[in-house]
Amino acid sequence: MAQEEEPLFTIDGAGHVLSWSLAAGRLLGDGDGDAAGSGIALRATAGGDASPWEIRPALVDPRAPRSALERALLDALLSESQLGLVVLDRRLRVVRISAAAREMAGASSPALVGLRLDEAFPLQDPRRELAAAHRLLRTGEPVLSRLVTTLPADRVRRGHFSVSAFRLHGENGEVLGLAMTLLDVTRRERDRARELTIARVHERVGRSLRLVATCEALADALCHDFADLVVVALTEEAAGGDFAPAEPFDAARLPLRPLAVRAPAGVPPGIRAGDRVTLGDEPVLVRALHSRRPVLVRRDASGGGLSADPVRERALRAAGAHSMIVASLAVRGRLLGMLVLVRRGDADPYSHADVRTTETAALHATLCLDNARRAAHDRALASTVQRRFLDKVPNAQLGVDAAFVALSPLPQSGSWFDVLPLSGARCALVLGEIPRDSTDALVLKGQLRTALRALADLELQPDELLARLSDTVTHLAEELPGGGAPRTARCTYALYDPVARTVRVACAGHPPPLVIGPDTTVTHLDEASGPALGADDPAPFAMATRELADGSTLVLPSGDLGASLHPESLAGLLAGDATAQDLADSLFTRLAPHSDSTGTALLARTYGLGGDRTACWELPAREESAAEARRLARGWLAAHPDAIGADDLDSADLLVSELVTNAVRYGTPPLTLRLILNRSLTVEVGDSCATSPSLRHARVTDEGGRGLFIVSQLTDKWGTRRVRGGKAIWAEQPLGGG
Repeated sequence: MAQEEEPLFTIDGAGHVLSWSLAAGRLLGDGDGDAAGSGIALRATAGGDASPWEIRPALVDPRAPRSALERALLDALLSESQLGLVVLDRRLRVVRISAAAREMAGASSPALVGLRLDEAFPLQDPRRELAAAHRLLRTGEPVLSRLVTTLPADRVRRGHFSVSAFRLHGENGEVLGLAMTLLDVTRRERDRARELTIARVHERVGRSLRLVATCEALADALCHDFADLVVVALTEEAAGGDFAPAEPFDAARLPLRPLAVRAPAGVPPGIRAGDRVTLGDEPVLVRALHSRRPVLVRRDASGGGLSADPVRERALRAAGAHSMIVASLAVRGRLLGMLVLVRRGDADPYSHADVRTTETAALHATLCLDNARRAAHDRALASTVQRRFLDKVPNAQLGVDAAFVALSPLPQSGSWFDVLPLSGARCALVLGEIPRDSTDALVLKGQLRTALRALADLELQPDELLARLSDTVTHLAEELPGGGAPRTARCTYALYDPVARTVRVACAGHPPPLVIGPDTTVTHLDEASGPALGADDPAPFAMATRELADGSTLVLPSGDLGASLHPESLAGLLAGDATAQDLADSLFTRLAPHSDSTGTALLARTYGLGGDRTACWELPAREESAAEARRLARGWLAAHPDAIGADDLDSADLLVSELVTNAVRYGTPPLTLRLILNRSLTVEVGDSCATSPSLRHARVTDEGGRGLFIVSQLTDKWGTRRVRGGKAIWAEQPLGGG
């Protein structure tokens, strides 16, 4: 707040007025205050109502021999010099001010004399500048080249001045006031700010080959210092890593996707990152995209809008926006997107120099975005190629509905997954990961997947399978170039049996799996933890076994993703009867926006086979058991005419007869026969003998040895697996002529 103005004037030794304030002019009857050179007489009175006056020595001693020269010099500096000069008294009121300083203050009359420093100049931070002036009065330490910013009342343009100030002393050393010099450095500071903006863009933009990260880096580099609101939007093709559209295109209908939006706190930008927008009837934006040159728009005195769209215009007005620059992001004749910069409030309106700065920043950003787009395209291509080698997730007929979620591209993370069908309608769920810093990750990944498939066919338990796979990793590492450099891998192997509704799982370097029940209870299978494959850790692999209710969800996370999974939120996310792919999409949507979230997970929603799809009988160890087994099997299969035809039924009779006969002859009682009807018919015959049979190619003269050969001809695959108390010989017969 300005203090009450006091009359103030200066006179020389001859009694002539050098300058005076408006208050002094009004007091002496000269309202214009332009009485320089007039004579004045002061008469002392005794008491009465006369106002007291404070008389101080003149700053220039008129009795000095050089007073005329010095006065001429001072007059010349005050009237002719382009350097602003201001003289203040001890109360920081203006005593003398040059013409240049008046212009810098935005005043053309002598009205500034008598005003305090913060009243004479529209300082942006008056409290700070007054504190500096008082400190100079107190200490006498000169102020050199202090940068001071002014903000005119019309708020059109800020001014920047280099100010030097010195304390003035009288003959006896008393403090008289301050002398200040002002140099207008507005253009220099604005140019410097633009150069810093360009340097910041070059420093921050281009460090990442991620499209979103590049857009965010550009928005962060321009926000606050060069723009109050920044929007970086890419075409949908460019955002997906595809080639950008070439001319001609309809800019008004071109779909854009903002990938980075920056706005001051509390100011709604009117647009959100990730939204799909079109320009519509926006002539300024359309012109910028077609012309490939930045377009400057300023709100005129009549209040004309910055946007033709009513919704966007309301958002801009609510934010106090007054000027905007729109620049296209195009490279090699192809459009990548658009950059929108907005200034609001008391920020300087954009100028044509700012347009050139925007053009330079957009050019660098466009090249970086194109590099990121190419990298995204390459990653998508590599991911597609890799997925060509990934098994398709089996459908729910195998008792699981599985889906894979990856928060980072597969080629970069070195991850893979497999869902392997096994005998007895069981399936193996596999999640593996190779350290991404391994140059041979792709080769090692293929070798491990091949080895794991072979081990899975041996019907090993998860802990035993991982132990053998760990030995394989060690052997493969010795064969890699580089002198047998150590290589490790991480893997989770789960074995799900939909008939028994059980899962057996073991982990090698991965966090323990989670089971989310239909009632959303979360169970950690902590006992399944184990060391990484190929590691020097001698700890054995452990296996966890759990019964799963129908509709349970088994989550196999990688090490990176496991730390991001919170059981409570995960349970809520996986509740309901959504498909596994829906669950994977929801999990990706929840975690992907967080830049620190990486890793992979395999989700499997489990379902048991109904009692009508499986049957089991115990048979005596005698020759008549083959006929009894055929009768039981035919009767049970006849109850499923929709699944098995007459030809399949005859083949099943022969298959059951051969397997039971083989068990009667070479096995140890008790004998069991189990049938599982799913996509194919599985016939299992178990006995208590641990010896596994082998396929013989009988000669013409042999009387036996053709049983398993016949089995191999009737089925897609057959084999032997260990069960509690013995073994089971199984065979899968395709149905429907398959």
